[in-house]
Amino acid sequence: MKLRYFHQCKIFNCFYATLSSHILVLVLLLYSGHGVDVKPQKEPYLPDYEVYHNLSTLNIFIQNMAASFPNFVKVDWTYKSLQHRSQYLLHVTNFSSSKNYFIHDGMEVRKIQILFSYGEHAREFFPVESLIFLLKNITQGASALSESFQYKFSKFILTNFDLYIIVMANPDGRFYVEMSDNYCWRGTSKGVDINRNFGWEFGKKGSSSDPNDEEYRGPSSFSEPETKVFTTITERNNFDVFISFHSGTRQIYLPFADTRSKLTHRIPDNLITLTKLASALSVSTAHKYQFGRTSELTDYTADGTSFDYMAGVKHIPLTLAIELWGRNNHVGPSCFDQFNPQSEQLQREISDIHPLYVTFFQFTLKWKTSSVIKHQVQSLSSFIQVHYLLTGCLLIGIIVLLVQGRLLFCHRLYSRKHIISLRSLSSTLTYWGFIKSV
Repeated sequence: MKLRYFHQCKIFNCFYATLSSHILVLVLLLYSGHGVDVKPQKEPYLPDYEVYHNLSTLNIFIQNMAASFPNFVKVDWTYKSLQHRSQYLLHVTNFSSSKNYFIHDGMEVRKIQILFSYGEHAREFFPVESLIFLLKNITQGASALSESFQYKFSKFILTNFDLYIIVMANPDGRFYVEMSDNYCWRGTSKGVDINRNFGWEFGKKGSSSDPNDEEYRGPSSFSEPETKVFTTITERNNFDVFISFHSGTRQIYLPFADTRSKLTHRIPDNLITLTKLASALSVSTAHKYQFGRTSELTDYTADGTSFDYMAGVKHIPLTLAIELWGRNNHVGPSCFDQFNPQSEQLQREISDIHPLYVTFFQFTLKWKTSSVIKHQVQSLSSFIQVHYLLTGCLLIGIIVLLVQGRLLFCHRLYSRKHIISLRSLSSTLTYWGFIKSV
């Protein structure tokens, strides 16, 4: 997500090792106060758009996929950037079935609602390419041989999940990168980092009010039209999962990243489950991912992020930010090579991290079905408790009624005997002459 020139090695060693080659850059930074990321840098390599997708080929890919697989992919073209470029909100599931649930161990379970976000930062090409690879696997596998892994994977996804995807959250920023060849550009067309523009701890020191800074947060929370898709879709859907995908290193972030959370050691809901998920993802590929609460994993804070907002405000149970790829020991002010592999290595790198997606879906299904079973057991337990309580109350009521009835019967019997005794007594007294007859 963030440039880590001084975060990936010891400051003094890096400084002395690179002082001679970067002294001019450092002087300019001190003089201007501007973040290096807003200026173009000399890049060791650039993307080959015969391999990487630019906005034009991405648009063609999305249109072709929706046209070729209408039973599996639908595109909502409503959501657009400031300059009216589509953010490509996809909905991926099995639309040929009207059921919004699947059967697990005889139980009806609502399809798992997932929201993925890509392209929040303009310079991070790799996450979008990993999404394209995932979409190809899901759709093309549906027509593969029924015994193949590809078919089973596609059926698994399309049957059990409602997958919503914001393909390009920041298309204007991406357009600027492509047109300017400034592969350090991170923000929107106005330079706003939309991943600092959300209404969670907005405006603190983990962001910037300087339009020339890479973490410029904008004038107010949700000031940018690019954030509307996030707020609207989460109002319409009750999501189980939200993940914001990035690149720059190999790390998995749990909420929270903001300054206040770092000071107060705030923890997210479902911390245990989130940790288990992150742990499973961290070893799902040949690459080892670091993971943990962001406030503990990083030495900087980030206020107003999308995933903190989803965890802290929307209370989506499983919320993460994942940086899928990064170059080890990156040194220097260049950017494209820090966030994206060389074109000739792209397909291999994408294939290498694909098991992370597979592990994620498998874990999420297990978590969801276990949660449903646990909820049903709790509901059954509550029902049994209520049943026993009502039964006990009924028995007590019956006993009370029986006791009251017995007492009433005895009272009537006693009253009857009492009247007879008085009459008998009167007759007896008369008989013995104690009462004179009138």
